[in-house]
Amino acid sequence: MADFLAGLNKTLEKSGFDVGEAPPPRWWISTGNFILNKIISGHFNRGIPQGRLTALVGPAGSGKTFVLCNIIREAQKEGCIVIALDSENALDDEFATAIGIDVHNNYSHIHVDTIPQVIEVTSTIIQGYKKEYDGAENPPKLLIACDSLDMLITDTESDNYTKKGIVKGDQGQKNKQLKAMLRPLVHAIKHTDITMVVTDQVYKNQDLLNGEGVWLVKDAVKYSLSQIVMLTKLKLKDDKTNPRNVTGIKMKCEGYKTRFAKPSQSVTIEVPYSTGMDPYNGLLAVAKDLGIVSQAGAWYAYNGEKFQSKNFAKLAPQVLEACEATMIDALEAIMEDDDEEVVEKQSTRKEKISKKLDD
Repeated sequence: MADFLAGLNKTLEKSGFDVGEAPPPRWWISTGNFILNKIISGHFNRGIPQGRLTALVGPAGSGKTFVLCNIIREAQKEGCIVIALDSENALDDEFATAIGIDVHNNYSHIHVDTIPQVIEVTSTIIQGYKKEYDGAENPPKLLIACDSLDMLITDTESDNYTKKGIVKGDQGQKNKQLKAMLRPLVHAIKHTDITMVVTDQVYKNQDLLNGEGVWLVKDAVKYSLSQIVMLTKLKLKDDKTNPRNVTGIKMKCEGYKTRFAKPSQSVTIEVPYSTGMDPYNGLLAVAKDLGIVSQAGAWYAYNGEKFQSKNFAKLAPQVLEACEATMIDALEAIMEDDDEEVVEKQSTRKEKISKKLDD
């Protein structure tokens, strides 16, 4: 069997096939929040993986562009080149700068309107990158961010409006073109130091007999992308002084589709307008679930030190380390249990065989 596989691999390699190991991502980009990182990647300090396509999906106003800009900022911290494709006019320099993005260094903003334009731009980017850095020992990391897929139109829609002065939908063709765009992108970047993050709109199911009200993700997005994060929004209100005063948003983030973490995990992140997203937001709830932090009324306790949620920031780094250690220990325990189970099954099987032979 080994000789057959060795010969087969050599034959396929000569034909140009990539035969060998399937390594995990070489690097990751943080989302700007440790808990959101975890529900996507299975690890607090990871997030968006190299060589994959990731989507942030959700209804209008759910925070997709906000999270995307946080990812762009974190990518720049890791030394990534960032190319932002903007079909919504939402990534203007003033907004991006307010989030913390450096719009003057290793950053390019490109306006796009149609799906064919995105295909042309991404193809030009990827071909140029491969030509420049193919075989390089340490090629630069590159993030392509597209906001958003839903706002893109087809050439037919564009011509109908600009040349004929009519508004005519082209939904069936649009979904086909999105699928035709995304599938080749998966293959084009998988062996490169390029990663891509897109945003897209979701819509509520109108079928009374089959999940009415459930948010629907486009099939083209659902099947092509490696990771999909579903974002929905709640209002963050100042209940103490004025219940009607909205001071920010609460984003519920769910791992709709994941390759590296258990699916359907979710976290609610508070984003005050005055301070933006806290990287440790949501960690306190996770630490409580893991038994690392205890709660009695409005007070919490960690390692004998009592505190209230508003004072959690100073202990957050220590609690994060404790959460990581607990999860690593839990994983090792599971692996040990699996090994013991295998040994036990093998032992039982041997006993049964011996018994049959004796009979």
